[in-house]
Amino acid sequence: MQQTDEAIAIIQKLGFTAYEAKTYLGLLACQPATAYEVAKKSTVPSSKIYETLNRLMSKGIVQPTLSATEHGQQYVALSPKDFSEQIRQSAVSQTTQLLPLLERMTDEVPSDFIWPLVDQKQIETKALEMVRQSQTNILLSCWPQELDWIEQELLNAESRGVKVALVHFGKPTKKVGATYHHPEEKTLYEEKGGRGLTLVTDSNTVLIVNFETTGGIDASWSKNTAFVNVAEDYVKHDVYITKVTRFLEPEMRSRFGQQYEKLRDVFNADS
Repeated sequence: MQQTDEAIAIIQKLGFTAYEAKTYLGLLACQPATAYEVAKKSTVPSSKIYETLNRLMSKGIVQPTLSATEHGQQYVALSPKDFSEQIRQSAVSQTTQLLPLLERMTDEVPSDFIWPLVDQKQIETKALEMVRQSQTNILLSCWPQELDWIEQELLNAESRGVKVALVHFGKPTKKVGATYHHPEEKTLYEEKGGRGLTLVTDSNTVLIVNFETTGGIDASWSKNTAFVNVAEDYVKHDVYITKVTRFLEPEMRSRFGQQYEKLRDVFNADS
């Protein structure tokens, strides 16, 4: 039931009504079927089922069988794979037509605007888009949880000749481009109260995310030059630290503590 409700919600987001989504799923579960059978399976009112089937037929999602049975006309639905592909192709075609129309109707958005992202899905969509569109270089600071879903696109970018530098919090089990293990992950996690992700592509676009231990998310992206420069310097600074600690680790731990806690005490120049 939960999977059905989730599927209905997603299909509605794709531009279908609730009745259309229920009818399609109901028909998938009992096809070929008469309108009465589909109504019973989908819980769509009998008074609405023919109207709904007709709308789905006009969209090429449902079609009647060649011959009717003694119980009436039967219908069949596109397979899930064909349904998904038809929706995808339709969306690509429509957005391709829409883009030049919109570009002629609007002024350029100011580059210094900062755009908030409200959930995990938006964050992943934007980050993957940035990596796919990168042309020269990528700087990324992240934890294993985020590397899991962005790794393949990073590898794809690297195969295109894009330079990748990855600062990884926690011992890295995967390497992409120049991978650096940040030596202060435990201290940082405790101080910040969660994980962070910083992504800079081509020195012109930045995405910054804080994943709080309480479950909250604070995220935004921008082309603001100052914002980009600060984020780029932040990731590069972490690269410098990891390079230094890689070769001077015993001396660093002796001087600044096992978790480099004294190194992070910026208000004490003597420690």
